[in-house]
Amino acid sequence: MDIVVNGFLFGLLLCVLIGPVFFALIQNSIEKGFWSGFFMAIGIALSDSFYIVVTYLGISQLVDNPKFNMWLGGIGGLIMLGFGIVYLAKPVPKKGLKQLHQQDTQWFQQIMKGFLLNGINPFVLFFWLGIISKVTLDFEYNTNQSISFFVVLIATVFLSDVAKSYFATKLSQIVTPRFMKIMNRVVGIALILFSLRLFNFVLVEFGVVLF
Repeated sequence: MDIVVNGFLFGLLLCVLIGPVFFALIQNSIEKGFWSGFFMAIGIALSDSFYIVVTYLGISQLVDNPKFNMWLGGIGGLIMLGFGIVYLAKPVPKKGLKQLHQQDTQWFQQIMKGFLLNGINPFVLFFWLGIISKVTLDFEYNTNQSISFFVVLIATVFLSDVAKSYFATKLSQIVTPRFMKIMNRVVGIALILFSLRLFNFVLVEFGVVLF
């Protein structure tokens, strides 16, 4: 149950990340309807899954090396710390989302749009590297446990994206600059706290325990 809960909580954390993909999903749903947003959410989930598999396979071969784990913890901590600071200081757009007319849905085009929009962002890869560092070093999950964690996480994010698409019109009214600012602060603080846990792992390897 701990694995499921952690996967769900990390999924919720990713759900409130307000970035280019978030706005693209909402705007796409408003312009072209629910099913366009649904298929775009599939593309986003496929892109995240691809990054997870590639990153985890690359890291899992080296997790038995203590020196590598120290470097991984340090780099993962810096990545999460960097994202946390960025979200704390991130400005929010002054304009809201605009509702347009619906158009016909082209499912394959929308899947590719979601996959590419999420996949071409280099920060997505860095972010998953930070999450995988957390899973392998702090949670100490084995391969099967990691698979369960990421399945729950991706499922949570996907279902959230589908819900965003369904309630797109209402979300376009709810997502005000003030709301976005609060969400960015919450995400930023959470990521900084996660980074501190990874830094503590590195210090423990040196024989220093902070918490």
